[in-house]
Amino acid sequence: MSQENVNVVRNFFEAAPRGDFAAARDALDPQIEWIEPGVPELWFAGTRHGPDAVFQEVIGPTFEYVEDFSIQIEQYLDAGDHVVALGHDRGRAKTTGTEFDLPSAYVCTVHGGKIVRFEAYLDTAQWLRALGHDAG
Repeated sequence: MSQENVNVVRNFFEAAPRGDFAAARDALDPQIEWIEPGVPELWFAGTRHGPDAVFQEVIGPTFEYVEDFSIQIEQYLDAGDHVVALGHDRGRAKTTGTEFDLPSAYVCTVHGGKIVRFEAYLDTAQWLRALGHDAG
C-alpha cells in the first residue's frame, strides 16, 4: 500500500510543473490540510483547507512572485501513510531578479489514494532574501 502512496505524491509533484493542474488537483483530498511555514511576509504562509484554497492562495500566486518556478524532487521516502519528498525549490524572484535553489522537504499523508495533509519544510530565510525581504 505504501508504494501506492509514493506514487500518489510523485504524480502530484510531476503533474503541477508540467501545467497539468487537473491531475495535481485530483491527487488532493477535498478536505486536504495544507500547511506552509508561518512567515507573514510570504504569500504562502499558513494553513489552508481544500484544493480551491491551495490553488487560489498558494500555487496560483507563486507565479505572480516567481519566474521559472519549479520544485525538483530528488527522493521520495516511503513511511507508510506518510511520504517524505526531498528536493529543491528553484526559480527567480520577480521583485529582485534573484535566482534561488533552496532545499525543501514535504511530508504528505495519504489516505484512500489522496493526499489528505501536506506540510512544507522550507528555508524561509533564503526565500525572504530572494524576494528582497529582511530575513534577519
